[in-house]
Amino acid sequence: MKDFERLDNLLRSAMATNDEPDKSLNQKIIEEFNRRDKMKGRNKKRIPVMAMVAIFILAMSVSVFAVWKSLTPVEIAEKLENQGLAKAFSGEDAIVINETQISGDYKITLLGIVSGRDISDFKYESNDVVKLDRTYAVVTIGKVDGTPMPGLHDSEYDEMPFFVSPFIKGQTPWNVNIITMNGGFSAFVEDGIWYRIVECDDIEIFADRGLYLGVISDTFYDTEAYNFDSETGEITPNKDYEGVNILFDLPLNPEKSDHEKAEEYLQRLINGDSQMEQSSDNIPMYDDVDVLIEEATLIPESVKELTPDKEGMINYGFDGSKISLPLEDLFEDEDYIGFSDCFFVDEQVIDDKQIINITVFSKDIDGVIKGMVYKK
Repeated sequence: MKDFERLDNLLRSAMATNDEPDKSLNQKIIEEFNRRDKMKGRNKKRIPVMAMVAIFILAMSVSVFAVWKSLTPVEIAEKLENQGLAKAFSGEDAIVINETQISGDYKITLLGIVSGRDISDFKYESNDVVKLDRTYAVVTIGKVDGTPMPGLHDSEYDEMPFFVSPFIKGQTPWNVNIITMNGGFSAFVEDGIWYRIVECDDIEIFADRGLYLGVISDTFYDTEAYNFDSETGEITPNKDYEGVNILFDLPLNPEKSDHEKAEEYLQRLINGDSQMEQSSDNIPMYDDVDVLIEEATLIPESVKELTPDKEGMINYGFDGSKISLPLEDLFEDEDYIGFSDCFFVDEQVIDDKQIINITVFSKDIDGVIKGMVYKK
């Protein structure tokens, strides 16, 4: 291949990205060329054309290398030893997205999404009910400047919480999100990049309404992260939010929506019961919070007395997590005593070990409301 042909190919590769190079790198290259210009009277050695092109491409494509090194959804599923999901991501129903957004110090990429029935090797259970119809999305999180993200066992890991959740156009994001839709995620860190597969109940049934995937720099949903337009149903990032509040549009196929099933699902959520139909395995269902925490252990330092704010919202936080919801969603009856039927389950799989945190709320005979976390 001739030099000009090689040059053309290299330039095409370099210009194929919209990512910008690090400013400090550009400055170093400029300074190097200026230094060479000043010395050209004393040093007649010329830089070969291809060497100059290589320097140019290095400046143009520093962030490209990170993209090239990023694993694919199939590879990520395989890393998590989930061959069933790897097969699903390589199938025709999988949607490749590869969209990157930058917020503050973080670069977040939505690689792809897939929905289906019983497509994962690991079955998700909620209240002893196996959830077979599920949606899986793959997200990577990295630093814009290229410095590595902390490992799963690093102390800094818990100091960088990220809440990744789908949202449905027309539904308030604080009521309908990955927590209420029986969600969870699996994760690992490689080469300083966080890889996460988030899952929840099948959202493909809402494909004709409009769907989003949000990423918030918090452990739970933060009511300040997004704006909800009650007239249009649109969800948009709050520009005044101090933190990451990225929002991706999910390009799911509207032809795969199921209006009747979607309405039934929403009714179950509205009625405080996010349980879907029993699976074909006929596993019994229950929605008694007392049964849910029966084999769990209370974290004493998580117990906090709560008072509704001026807008009637209950705000609870523990260990970096935050939950905000209307008091009426916790206790519809003012005379109610005991645990609320509304609870939140956060499940993670770290080093093949499942960790479950259950956030519950209670009200005693004196009307004192408390929030607390059980670990299972």
